[in-house]
Amino acid sequence: MKFGRFEIFSIVENSFKIDGGAMFGVVPKIIWEKLVPSDEFNRVKLDLNLLLVKTKEENVLIDAGMGDALSEKHKKIYGIEKPSNLKQKLSDLDLTPEDIDLVILTHLHADHAGGVIGLDESGKKTPRFPNARHIIQIKEWNDAMSPDERTSATYFTENLRLLEDLSLLVLIDGEDEVAKGIKVIPTGGHTPGHQAVLIEDGENKILYAGDIIPSASHLKIPYVASVDLFPLETMELKRKFLNMCINDGWFLAFDHDVNIKLGRLEKLGNEIKVNKVI
Repeated sequence: MKFGRFEIFSIVENSFKIDGGAMFGVVPKIIWEKLVPSDEFNRVKLDLNLLLVKTKEENVLIDAGMGDALSEKHKKIYGIEKPSNLKQKLSDLDLTPEDIDLVILTHLHADHAGGVIGLDESGKKTPRFPNARHIIQIKEWNDAMSPDERTSATYFTENLRLLEDLSLLVLIDGEDEVAKGIKVIPTGGHTPGHQAVLIEDGENKILYAGDIIPSASHLKIPYVASVDLFPLETMELKRKFLNMCINDGWFLAFDHDVNIKLGRLEKLGNEIKVNKVI
């Protein structure tokens, strides 16, 4: 999609499965299952939707998906049934992982940052984007390096350390323009160091809200995942982001929606409608 001076591409890196209750929190299954069907294990299917932003200067990737460095145990836990699509999707755009200049990670959970690490021909773990600067909030990095009992299963700490060891890590403290027209905005909520990404060209804006608004099924304010560490913060940010998207005409990108990757919102009475763009 042409977006001012940018080219924007949505890439489905892979799909995975997660417990439906974990994804919808306090919302009862009898309600959320009308929006997203579950399997016999109560799991719902989610896509791993990355954004590739091509500027005149750089190729920017927002989030990295799961990747192919998962153990068989983790593949089973996450319901991963096929290899990562990313290399092929990049090839379709005449790019390779080596052509990525900047990787912006909303946070470091495995489904967003696992894909920064790949395997070489000998099976050794190696950075998937060896020429890229990896942008992370310093608060998120510190939490991922010292996870507690609740968060240890969601961070692949030893894998992530490779970014630091090879000087591919850029730690940000707060809001920052990391490339011309591309800004990171700290949010909290899902994790203390979670950040959203805002892509701007004049009055045109795309908000990649990460796991603050993971899908079109999460537009209602109380629909917050139980894995969010600070759900009240998520609700507050969601209300703010939705108002901006509706009132100012921003595009909203969904990081986990199976059907809608990018849309524009409109208010219809008390409901919010998503008009699909991608």
